[in-house]
Amino acid sequence: MAILPADEDYARGLLTIFSAMHVRPGQSLKASEVNVEFLRRNLGRPADYQAALGFSVSQGWLKLELGMIRLTTDGFGET
Repeated sequence: MAILPADEDYARGLLTIFSAMHVRPGQSLKASEVNVEFLRRNLGRPADYQAALGFSVSQGWLKLELGMIRLTTDGFGET
């Protein structure tokens, strides 16, 4: 799947969820809760969430681990 310029914008929106919940580097949130919050905040559609997550992982901002999304030091620096 190609990365679109808007994917970075969606990814930055995704990071605002971690910032709002005061998540520090190395801490995680449930992926299902992040997905719901992304949609609840009207940051985009379900496909946009997937694009945001993919972009964030490719940039090293977030890591997926067993149904959890871990904020990295790089991701924290982007918030």
